[in-house]
Amino acid sequence: MKRLAIMNRSLERIKVWRSLRKRRSLERWEQIRAAGKKRFVVRTGLTYGLTVVGATDFFNHVFVDATQPSISVVKLIVFVLFGFYIGSDAWSNREAEYQKALGEARATALQDSKTSP
Repeated sequence: MKRLAIMNRSLERIKVWRSLRKRRSLERWEQIRAAGKKRFVVRTGLTYGLTVVGATDFFNHVFVDATQPSISVVKLIVFVLFGFYIGSDAWSNREAEYQKALGEARATALQDSKTSP
């Protein structure tokens, strides 16, 4: 019985933690969203592209051939363009999540207003 109570308290803590995490995530998204889609996509694309090119160059230098630099303009352009795609897709996913949360909040507020005297 005591273990069950401990498990229930732990489960409640996890639920509260997840709820707070989701709320903070949505608040952060509001800030990112205010800066605009273009900025988000460009930052994501550049971050992704430069990180992948840097990491692949590092691993090629350490594990493959330490004498030749492997960064190429073509590789950089390809990974940055792919990063733009990833950024655009991430924007769409986060925006859909945000709109869903707004809709749920509106529905809850509407339901609360109908039930209050």
